Formats: sequence, C-alpha cells, structure tokens
Amino acid sequence: MFILSTHTVSQVLYTYVLPQAYMLHFQILISQISGPELMFGLAVLFAIYLYTKNYRKDFFIIFLTSTGAMATSFILKHLLKVPRPEHMLVIEDGYRFPSGHATMAAVVMSLGIYYAHKHIQSRPLRLMLYVCAVGWYLLISYSRLYLNVHYPIDVIAGGAIGIIATIIALYVVNYFSRQK
Repeated sequence: MFILSTHTVSQVLYTYVLPQAYMLHFQILISQISGPELMFGLAVLFAIYLYTKNYRKDFFIIFLTSTGAMATSFILKHLLKVPRPEHMLVIEDGYRFPSGHATMAAVVMSLGIYYAHKHIQSRPLRLMLYVCAVGWYLLISYSRLYLNVHYPIDVIAGGAIGIIATIIALYVVNYFSRQK
C-alpha cells in the first residue's frame, strides 16, 4: 500500500509542480514583452528617432522591414484563417498562422545581425550580438510553442516572413540609395 507522506508531497511539489509553474509564468512574460504590436510600435518609434537624427537610410530600412513583415503576417492570417490549437495554456484570440510574435522576433533578429555586421568591428562582440539576436528569436518562438498557441510551422513561417522582409527592405533601400 502506498502511503503519501509530507515528504513525498513536498518532493513532488518542488520537483514537478513549482518548476512548471515558474516556467509557465516565464513563458507568459516572454510572450507579453514580445507582442507583435509592441515590437512593431517600438521599431517604428526607433525608425522615427533615426529619421529625426538624419539617418534616413536606416529609417527606411527599419520602417519598411517592420511594416512589410507585419502587413504580410496580418494579410496571411486573415486570408488563411487557420484556427489556434484547442488546448492553449493562455487565452489567445485571432488566427495562428503565421506567428506574429515570431515574425517580429525575426525582424529584430535579422536587423540586429545586419547592424552588428555593419557597425561592430570587434569580431567577438559581433559574434556575441549574433548569438543574442538568434537567441531572441528562438526564445520567443519557443514561448509560443510552450504556451501551445502555435505549431512549429507557424513560428517557422513567421521567422521566414521576418527574414525575407528584411532582405527585401535592404535590397530596395540600397537600390534606391544607389540611384541618387
């Protein structure tokens, strides 16, 4: 016969329940601070700041990347209307494909890599910034999977949209800046 002792209950509590509760709260926090609307708003504010400081090219790169990625994600969500998973750990509304969080995380990642490559001379520092940028994308994508509000294809597609938007914006801005 199995006797449930106080030691067994506390052992189960500290081994399984509390770490999962902390992990859940951590993943919710990551999702909240990386919301696509917040990330987009911060990117646009930063772009406007750059514009006021006469960094026009950087303004256009950040603005075009952010708006292009968000617009693409929004249009695909509303064209495809793919419902979210049934057993989410948090309440999310809207459609799941592609992940808006992963889209904007990929924008931050790819722009971070671009600007680190362009402006940081120290190879170790540049490498550290690359790792941080990729880690940002992976952390946010994982949080969306952990909370069961997306499937892997959603965050992969969001990441691809963010990276492609960055590449297109860089190409367009560099093309037009050479035309002057």
